[in-house]
Amino acid sequence: DSFLTLMAQYFEVVIFTAGTADYADWALGFLESSAKAISHRLYRRHTIPMKGNYLKDLSRLGRSLRKTIIVDNLAENFSLHPENGIAIKTWQSDAKDTALFQLAPLLLKICESGGVDDVRQYLQT
Repeated sequence: DSFLTLMAQYFEVVIFTAGTADYADWALGFLESSAKAISHRLYRRHTIPMKGNYLKDLSRLGRSLRKTIIVDNLAENFSLHPENGIAIKTWQSDAKDTALFQLAPLLLKICESGGVDDVRQYLQT
C-alpha cells in the first residue's frame, strides 16, 4: 500500500495482473490508501495466454516502451518485453517482506537522474 502511494508520486502506476478482474479488484480493495495511486488496471483478459502463462504485452498500455517498466514475480509474464522488466520474488504472506522497498531506490534513481531517455538501457546497466 505505502509502496504504491510512494511510486505514484513519481510514476503513472498501472496494475497489470494475470488475475481476473473480479479477483484483482477484490484484492486491490484492501489497499485503501493507494486506491488513488493506481491510474489504470489491466487484467487477465488483457494478456496473451501462451503455454500456461499469461503474457503481458506492454504495447497494450499505449505508452512509450522507452518510459515503461514492469515489475513482476514471473519473468515469463513480461517475456515479450524482457528489457522493460524487473523480476521480483513472489510474496508469500510474509509481513516482513521488504522486496518492494528494496526496489524503490532503483526506481527513484531513474526519476532523479532526469536524463534517462530509455529505461530499457538504464535497466540493462
